[in-house]
Amino acid sequence: MSAPSFTTVATASPYAKLLSGKRPDMEINIDDHDEAKIYTTFDAINGHVSITAPQNARFDEIHITFEGSTRTYIDNMSPASPKSRTSAYHNFLKLTMPISEADYPLPRIAEAGRTYTFPFNFVIPDRLLPTSCAHQKEDDHVHEAHIQLPPSMGDMLFSGKDDLSPEMVKIQYCIKVKVTSIRESDSKKMTVTEGTRKVHVIPAVVEAPPMSILVDDKDYTMSKTKSLRKGMFSGKLGKITVSAAQTAPFTLPKPSSRNSGPASTTATVSLRFEPHEPSLQPPRLGGLTSKLKALTFFSVKPARAIASRAMMATDYEMSRGVFTTSVPLSSRCVENVTWEKHEPKSIYQRRDSDLSTSSSDLSDSATTPLHDQRKVYYTATIVFPLSLPSSKAWVPSFHGCIASRVYFLDLSLSIHTPGTGIPATNASLRLPLQIAAEGNQSAPAPLSAAEAATELAQANAFLTPRTIEVPSEELIGNSVLRHDAPELPPSYEDFLDVASPRTVASMS
Repeated sequence: MSAPSFTTVATASPYAKLLSGKRPDMEINIDDHDEAKIYTTFDAINGHVSITAPQNARFDEIHITFEGSTRTYIDNMSPASPKSRTSAYHNFLKLTMPISEADYPLPRIAEAGRTYTFPFNFVIPDRLLPTSCAHQKEDDHVHEAHIQLPPSMGDMLFSGKDDLSPEMVKIQYCIKVKVTSIRESDSKKMTVTEGTRKVHVIPAVVEAPPMSILVDDKDYTMSKTKSLRKGMFSGKLGKITVSAAQTAPFTLPKPSSRNSGPASTTATVSLRFEPHEPSLQPPRLGGLTSKLKALTFFSVKPARAIASRAMMATDYEMSRGVFTTSVPLSSRCVENVTWEKHEPKSIYQRRDSDLSTSSSDLSDSATTPLHDQRKVYYTATIVFPLSLPSSKAWVPSFHGCIASRVYFLDLSLSIHTPGTGIPATNASLRLPLQIAAEGNQSAPAPLSAAEAATELAQANAFLTPRTIEVPSEELIGNSVLRHDAPELPPSYEDFLDVASPRTVASMS
C-alpha cells in the first residue's frame, strides 16, 4: 500500500462560498517530511501554510495548531437503546502557533490570486498538561499515566501495516489550519476554510518498574505445576514446575535509526522436576512456543483505574470494550535441555537474633530449616530469545483516558512422558510484557524514582506555608540605629529622632 504524497484536507463553509464563490486553496507543507516519517518526543515539526484565494475574500484570523485526539465508539447491543452507536472524542493536545500582526495583510482581505504564507514551528512535548485529564480517578498514578502522550494508532495511512488496533479506536496527530471571519450581522465567528495534515507520532516510553503480581492473579500466570504419569495405566512419574519472571521490555528504536534491527528481548524459563521415585528420570521436553497478545481497551467514558482484564470481568459496563489479538513470535525445540540433578540434603540457617522472642508461636530451637530437600529433584533453565516481527506496526504500551494498550507474553512448553498412550502435556505461562520506545536522542534523561522523589520533596518543602510570629523574650536583643549611619537608607531619616539614637528590637 503506497501512501499518498499529500494528505491535506480542506473544507469550505457556506459562509466562505458567499464570500468568494470558490474555496481558497490551502497547502500545509512540513520541512524534510515524507509520509513514512515517524516523529517522537522533542522532535520539531517546522513548515509553512500557503493560502491562495481565487477571489477577494475578507477574513479576520488564521489559527495554526498542532493537535492530538482520541476517538472511540461502542456499538449498542441493547434493543432498548435509541442509538446504534455511542462515540467519544478527546482532544488531549492543542499547541497554538502565534502569528505576528505583521504577517497579516492590511486590511484583512485576501487578494485574488495572491498566495499568503504563514510559518509554523511545533515541538512534541514529553507529556500533556494536567488539565487534559480532569475526570475523577481512583489514584494519583492513574492521572500520571493518563497525561503521558499516547502513540498514533488505528491509521494504516503511514506504514501500510497493521498495528493490531480495532476500528473502534483512533489516535491521531495533525497540523490544523483554520481561517475565520466575524460575521457583521451578529458578530459570530465563522469558519471560512480549514485544512489538516496528519503526522505519525510514537512518543518516548520509558521502561516501567516490574509489576507486583500475586499468586492468585487472574491476568497473569507466572508458574505452572503439572503432575505426570508414566503411562495410561502406569504409576506416577512426578511433578514438574514451569516458571518465569517478568522479562525486559521490547524497546522500539528511535525513528532516526534506519538500519536498526527489530526490537528484541529474552525470556528465561526455569524448570523443576520432582520424581515420584528417586530412580525416575526427568521427562522429555518438546517445543517451546511464544506469542505476543495485544489488548486494546476502549471506552466512551473516562477510565477511573488502569485498564485490565480483571477490571473488565468484575466491573462490566456497556460503555467499555476490549479487542484482543495475538501474533506468533517464535518456537524452539528444547529436547536437548540439560538437567541438573540435586541430591537429598537439608539446609539449616541460624535464626536472626531479632526473631528471638518470648512469643509461644515461635520455636525455642536456635535454628530453623529453610529448605527440607530430602528428595532428589532436577532443575533446568531455558533462555529464549524473542524479536518483534517487522510485518506489524508496533505501538508502545500506554494508558489513556478512553484508550489503552497492554501486552502479554504467552509461553507454552510441551512435555512428553516415557510411556505410551498419554499425549504430550502443555504447561502454559502468561507474563506481563511492555513495549517501550527510545524516542529522540536529544531528549533529556528521565528522572529515576529516587530523583523524582527528592525533587518532589524539595518542591513541597519550598511551597510549605510559613508562620511568622513575634519571637520569645529570650531571643530578643537590643540594637541601636543612628540616623548618621552610612548603611542606613535615606528614607529612614524621616522616622528617626535626630537628637537621640533610637533603640529597636531585633532577633539575635
